[in-house]
Amino acid sequence: MNWKLCVMGKAKSPLVLAEIQKYAQRLREVSFEIVELKEFKGKSISQNLSQEALQFKKRFPKSDYTWIILAEEGSLKTSQALAHWLESQPKNCVFFIGSAYGICPSIKKEAELLLSLSPLTFTHDHARILLVEQLYRALMIQKNHPYHHS
Repeated sequence: MNWKLCVMGKAKSPLVLAEIQKYAQRLREVSFEIVELKEFKGKSISQNLSQEALQFKKRFPKSDYTWIILAEEGSLKTSQALAHWLESQPKNCVFFIGSAYGICPSIKKEAELLLSLSPLTFTHDHARILLVEQLYRALMIQKNHPYHHS
C-alpha cells in the first residue's frame, strides 16, 4: 500500500515542514511520500488549473491510483470512516491539494472521493498538516492502536 500527498507548490513555513515530516516519518509503513508539483501562475486561472491537472494526471495515472481530492464541496468523514474507506481501496491512494485557485473541474469529476477537512477554510500549509495527521490517525485506527481514543 502506498499513500501519496500531492500538492501544488511548496510549503512556506519551516514549522509547517517540521510538523509534516513528523507525521510523514510515522507513515513509513504505507510508503508515504509528499510530491510537490509546479504551481502555474499565468494570466488565465482556467489555463493554469488545466496545466496543473495535466501534471497531476501524468504523475498519478488513474490506472495506478485511487484519487482523493481535497475540495470544499467534498464529503465530511469522521476519522474512523476515513480509515475504513482507505482500508477498502484496492489501489495506491493519492491525496491532492490544489493550488490557491483550486483544482480543475475535470480532476474532480474523475476522483473516487472528494474530501473536505472541514466547512472552514484553511491555508494550504494548514491543510497539509491536518491531512497528514488524519492519515496517521487512520492508520492507527486500522491497527487498533490507542493513538485514536474512540
